[in-house]
Amino acid sequence: MQGTLLHRMDGTARRFVPFGVTLILMLFAMTPTYIPGLSHVTPMYALMAVYFWAIYRPDLLGYGATFSIGILEDLLAGTPLGSGALILLLCQRVVFHQQKFFNNKPFGIIWLAFALVAAGAALLRWICVGLVATSGFTPIGQMFTAYLMSVAMYPIIGWFLAKAHMKLLAQSE
Repeated sequence: MQGTLLHRMDGTARRFVPFGVTLILMLFAMTPTYIPGLSHVTPMYALMAVYFWAIYRPDLLGYGATFSIGILEDLLAGTPLGSGALILLLCQRVVFHQQKFFNNKPFGIIWLAFALVAAGAALLRWICVGLVATSGFTPIGQMFTAYLMSVAMYPIIGWFLAKAHMKLLAQSE
């Protein structure tokens, strides 16, 4: 009885790993960097996580969880409510519907596809925030810098997520 209960609790905890890791990465993006000239620019960590899980474990990060993370990101970042959720959901949907493309592809192709998805996400975020914000559009250089930082950081974050996937989501035998 107790072994079965512990086994079920372990399985439940493992199923929450994608949500938890994505939430942690989103919160990490909210921490100030204190890098001169880049204090307002951060990589799109939540987008990286949603992209990764949409490829490798779409069954464990549902649209509701992604929406919740996006709304929380909007509330914490002060961006128009729903813009972050829209971007994350679009990324998840696009990647999910391209499962055949991503199947057994080398990392370079996955990274290049992330660069394309991130470009669309950065542009859409820039437009959403610029149209709604009272201050208007931010300088396009900030958007481009955030995009470049995201593409540059994806191999590191992807490696971390792959380790989490292999260690925590592996089926216990």
